[in-house]
Amino acid sequence: MRRTFDVLRILADGREYSGRELADRLGVTRAAVWNQIQRLRKEGVEIAGAAGHGYQLVGGYEFLDGELLLNELRAREGANIARIDVHDVTTSTNQLLLEASAEGDIHQHLVFADYQSAGRGRRGDRWLSAPGSGLCFSLGWRFDTPPATFSALSLVVGVALIAALEKHDIDDVRLKWPNDLVRGPAKLAGILIEMRSEAGGPCVTVIGIGLNIFMSEFARSLIDRPVEDLSQVSGQRLSRQAVAQNVVAALARELEIFSQSGFGAYRDRWLALDALANKEVAINLGPRIVRGVARGVDEHGAILIEHEGRRERFMAGHIVEFGT
Repeated sequence: MRRTFDVLRILADGREYSGRELADRLGVTRAAVWNQIQRLRKEGVEIAGAAGHGYQLVGGYEFLDGELLLNELRAREGANIARIDVHDVTTSTNQLLLEASAEGDIHQHLVFADYQSAGRGRRGDRWLSAPGSGLCFSLGWRFDTPPATFSALSLVVGVALIAALEKHDIDDVRLKWPNDLVRGPAKLAGILIEMRSEAGGPCVTVIGIGLNIFMSEFARSLIDRPVEDLSQVSGQRLSRQAVAQNVVAALARELEIFSQSGFGAYRDRWLALDALANKEVAINLGPRIVRGVARGVDEHGAILIEHEGRRERFMAGHIVEFGT
């Protein structure tokens, strides 16, 4: 997959290039170019043209500029980020930071990747994202003294993402407990949090986020569930760089507040954005499935489900609305 990014970098300007031009610039055969074009298409990248004709990347391609992003964030109050790495291809941004945490400090360390060969979602699902179609990144964050409501961290991250999207005049996105951003039945973003901690010591977390910005129809067809992207919601093609700046700035700011104030500072905001509020749901706990009505979350971020005449709290589980 790494070699395909050599092709992407040439096609990024949206111009049409012949197979011969691409082959000459890359120092490979036209057949090799064709193979890489096919690989990109298979991953959901929309490229017009065919063998013997020119190739054009529909809409162009915006590569992230890590150095520029870091400078932009340092100019914003409260957007404390120490380091940014941008990869074309990696296994998993979460895994990279988890491995790095064993060797040193990953606090405020941000890792982006345009393509993850082993990107993970919750419950071990693979996060599918065509190169350039969104943001896939992980942020390392250390909580020296985790708040008592630390279990609600993924909910706070969701609130931060919503705040960032409002900067782009997007205000009809909701939060689905515990870690998804949705618009109606369609998923817009997912959150995966992994951590390492010692009893009585600091907690090192890796906050992984996948956010759809612009997905081609073919890329959508590769996913077996409804998906949404920011450009479709907003009605315009949004810049990945601009979205990254607002998202990371909001995350850094809200994580600092959460470390001091806990979930109490966010619960009302989360409840106002609750996509499942008062809806009939089922939560799968493995050996047990509970069906009832979602009644928000408690002060620790546990979902409350009303069933059999009582409300029961759940800290984990796979939840779906009836009929979905």
